[in-house]
Amino acid sequence: MSLRRRSLLGAGTGLGVAALAGCGAGTGGAPDPGRAAEVPRGEVTVRWWSFPMATDDGGDLRRLLIDSFRRRHPNITVTTVDAPAVTDISRSVLSTAVASGATSPDLYMGDVAWPSQFAHNALALPLDAVVGADYWRAYPESLTHALGYADDTYAFPFFADQSYLYYRRDLLDRHGLEAPTTWEELTAAARTIQRAGGAEYGLVFQGAVYEGLTANVAEFVADAGGEILNAEGTRVTLGGRPAERALTLLRDLVADGVTPRAVGTFREQDSTDAFVGGQAAFLRNWAYVWGVVEAPDSPVAGRVGVVPRPGFEGAESGNGCLGGWCNFINPHSENPGAAVAFARFCAEEEAQLIMLRNTAYLPALTAVRAGAEARRSPTPVIALADEVRLVPRPTRSPHYPQVSKALYTSVNTVLSGGVSPTEALERARAGIADALEGNAL
Repeated sequence: MSLRRRSLLGAGTGLGVAALAGCGAGTGGAPDPGRAAEVPRGEVTVRWWSFPMATDDGGDLRRLLIDSFRRRHPNITVTTVDAPAVTDISRSVLSTAVASGATSPDLYMGDVAWPSQFAHNALALPLDAVVGADYWRAYPESLTHALGYADDTYAFPFFADQSYLYYRRDLLDRHGLEAPTTWEELTAAARTIQRAGGAEYGLVFQGAVYEGLTANVAEFVADAGGEILNAEGTRVTLGGRPAERALTLLRDLVADGVTPRAVGTFREQDSTDAFVGGQAAFLRNWAYVWGVVEAPDSPVAGRVGVVPRPGFEGAESGNGCLGGWCNFINPHSENPGAAVAFARFCAEEEAQLIMLRNTAYLPALTAVRAGAEARRSPTPVIALADEVRLVPRPTRSPHYPQVSKALYTSVNTVLSGGVSPTEALERARAGIADALEGNAL
């Protein structure tokens, strides 16, 4: 998915790609965990592939983190390499460079969906032997699970992203309605608001043929008590009553007019535009959208509430798809100890508090995201962060892009009314099975 929402300072594609051109190749051989675990004492420079991250005052979070790190490690200089502003481009450039043995960048920011693919292709340093397996207990289990592959961990958490339900507080208040905690309540509230002419649509979300739909489906299936892959990412578990219930809800939302049929073409921006433009009463979207709906030029500013997503009656509510970014260590880095030191710093309390106090990014460290300071935040998506039950996409497979494609192409046909939920599930299961065997394009 696009990094548009996060690259608020305008990271450009050309600079990042050019910066990797001609990077030296490594000398080969397996990475040395002992060397990676040792912080160097002499003068060292490492390069950090990352995109600009806006602070509340218009600055760049990266500068704050580097300055704070330098106070601890004055001998280590961290320079930034501005990354492309699109996830897939960044992944492609890094895959090519690191696979060729490039020693730079020494560490790089990557999506939480990457670890299995990058680990499988030896594009990231395994970290359990560097920091110890117990290190990861300080982070949400679903996050560290997403960063693992084949009994090791391949990236340091940096910041999380997760989804919420946004709602028109003024419209609910007008009809004496509370924020819904179940899909059944949301459907009833949406119909009440629609019949009264308060909004054309009830609920909008991301249903286009792209990875955003995979995130939505993962949530709906989790709402019904199911999952898409097994914990190891080796077998399809999508099916049965949970999957049928999830896809039937999606079909019914469109068929009953609660959700527009055009949702099958909606990405993040399309659904946000419909909500901010007053066309929808409810919106499922990521945490960053709070800043959009409350922007000075937003027609709905001051009239929006946000809560964790609903669930089905009789089941748990509050599921939200796991997103966010982490820091990988280049296995060919000539200064792995310095790269690990900085990646660890970004994952730990001092840096996570800097992030919390200066930006709208969601910290990854449990002690910070669940701490009193976060709960007191005037930004509700931060204050509510620990109330969201993080649901991973089926990223544990190194063939995740193909798994995701099989899922979103099949489910999109349900939104368009082309096939039944049962038929879409059969197609999705078959496509995912082919992807897991490496047979899908």
